Amino acid sequence: MLLEFACSNVRSIRDKVTLNLRATTDDTFEDCLIPFDGERVNPACAIYGSNATGKTSVLTGMAIMQTMVTTSHLLQPGDLLPRTPHRLSQDRPTEYEMEFVWEKVRYFYCFSYDNNKIFKESLSYAPNGRMGIIFSRDGNKVKTGEKFSRIEKLCKEKLTPNKLILSLAVNNLNYEELANAFLFYKDGLVILMNDNNNWLEYSASKMEHDKAIKDMFLRFMRDTGSDIVDIKAKSEQRLMTAAELPPDMPQAVRAMFLNQTVVSTSVRTIYKGFSLDIIEESLGTQKLIRLMCPIMDIFQKGKIFVCDEIESHLHPLIVRQLVGRFIKSKVSEAQIVCATHNVEMLDLNLFRRDQIYFTDINPDYHRTTLKPLSAFQCRKDENVQRKYLESKYCKVARDVWKI
Repeated sequence: MLLEFACSNVRSIRDKVTLNLRATTDDTFEDCLIPFDGERVNPACAIYGSNATGKTSVLTGMAIMQTMVTTSHLLQPGDLLPRTPHRLSQDRPTEYEMEFVWEKVRYFYCFSYDNNKIFKESLSYAPNGRMGIIFSRDGNKVKTGEKFSRIEKLCKEKLTPNKLILSLAVNNLNYEELANAFLFYKDGLVILMNDNNNWLEYSASKMEHDKAIKDMFLRFMRDTGSDIVDIKAKSEQRLMTAAELPPDMPQAVRAMFLNQTVVSTSVRTIYKGFSLDIIEESLGTQKLIRLMCPIMDIFQKGKIFVCDEIESHLHPLIVRQLVGRFIKSKVSEAQIVCATHNVEMLDLNLFRRDQIYFTDINPDYHRTTLKPLSAFQCRKDENVQRKYLESKYCKVARDVWKI
């Protein structure tokens, strides 16, 4: 469960912006909130704003933080860190903060860094409701909680300036608390930044071997108006052949790829009287085939789905139903955080006022700002869609063809 994310100096984000999924005192859709440790947590958050105002930058920050946690231990001395700072703040560090819950325990993790090294890093947790330190780092100085003293010894032996302690320690020490914090980023946070993903392999395997998932997908497709009657999916491992490699590939490189194990995936949609290969389907149907099985897994396991432009290739009502499933579900702690231009969803009959955020560009240093609708004077019955298009919450494109 994601409680809060903050970042600074990432792409168009110069100063710190915060995405807070804790619910305000608003009692709208109270029964749809996720209770935890005396707090109420929102199951959904939608970020709106004009093009180039920073919606993608917020989600990119989450993706970079996830990548650094899960891969930092693989870096060699001197390797550069993944970073795209604000153009006017190249010399300032980039900072990330995240508060989350995994295995019923609250964690707070943060770090700051530049292209070459980590400046500060800390991880705390609250197993009994009170936050306590696991480790903290300030340059080369590392402190740990009493229970985690082995981390300090490990850092003296193996820590390099460009490695995160969390990533290094979880791969060298057997602490359940470290493993759970790491697994939140590895398994609990599912991020889709574009449609170029490898989810088809997972979906094909699920539909081939799990009849319940396949039936659920077919019911969903029928509900969208599709006349698909069945789907045939097959995913198998095989050896790569010479015919699949470019003819001008150097022999040394060719030898590395030949006979490597690859996954071969085929998906055919069955209609009355004919069938289609997945590449013959519309982009929207292709996306649904790739997307729905992972989303079902996200629901079943209570993960967080982060998606940029979720409406790409999909009908607005399908997107509304997908997001609505996260909001209305009372049997799953799954959450969705999406950046979108779909004004069909900009509706207080779907979202609470603290579930809608707006990005804008402040002309001072050309920097992104991020504000929730709840920060504005907004009635529960307000036509949010109309006011958004009238630039009441942030600037949007109007009269673009006016001469």
